[in-house]
Amino acid sequence: MNLSKFFRSFAIGFYGICHALRTEQNMRIHGLAAIGVIVAGAAFSLATWEWIAVLLCIGLVISAECMNTAIERLADRISQEQNPLIKQAKDCGSAAVLVLAMTSAAVGLTIFVPKIWVLSGW
Repeated sequence: MNLSKFFRSFAIGFYGICHALRTEQNMRIHGLAAIGVIVAGAAFSLATWEWIAVLLCIGLVISAECMNTAIERLADRISQEQNPLIKQAKDCGSAAVLVLAMTSAAVGLTIFVPKIWVLSGW
């Protein structure tokens, strides 16, 4: 096992995350949402299982957004012309992010709404 290659792979991964944050508006939105959810989780003292659910959702959405960015970059490199198959690939990549974001929102609502409800005194 080559340790320099191992650590280099982490650096490349972090570069990819930084690139997506710099170039993709939706990645910035997901990043801000993740920070907000983590702050809210700390404020509400989430249980271990709730943290696991929240962190899995954050990781999956950010990963999907990075994959979608990769698909878009490769597709744009292959052809700048209108191509129905490339459009379908891009649309499906976006759909994957959307499904994960909506699922994550549902998980967040399931975890946070009861806590907010109790806090509000209703």
